[in-house]
Amino acid sequence: MKKVCVVAALGLFVATSAHAGSGVGACLSPKSKVASDGRLQFQKPVYLYAAPDRQANKQRLTLFSSLTVTAVAKGGWVRLATVPDYAQADPNATAGKVVGWALVSDFSAQAPRNCA
Repeated sequence: MKKVCVVAALGLFVATSAHAGSGVGACLSPKSKVASDGRLQFQKPVYLYAAPDRQANKQRLTLFSSLTVTAVAKGGWVRLATVPDYAQADPNATAGKVVGWALVSDFSAQAPRNCA
């Protein structure tokens, strides 16, 4: 019985580690720092791309908001989507909208409870 419990625990650990390692479902927010006037500012410009390629069309990220990872590509690219906005009457109205691809190095991981 003890061996069965150990095997089951190991299986559960490996399964959750594999999912966490993939990055899909992770919550990210752009890396920021506090400016001298006390406001948040980006550490460096963050761009959202139409495809996981630096040559693709891009737009600059202007809002500090949490995003969720919906896909991962080679080279440190992640496809990001919006998360529920609990300040709205229907929080899920804009949730899940894909905003583009970005380099994961431009973001910090957030705990799922802070992903709003």
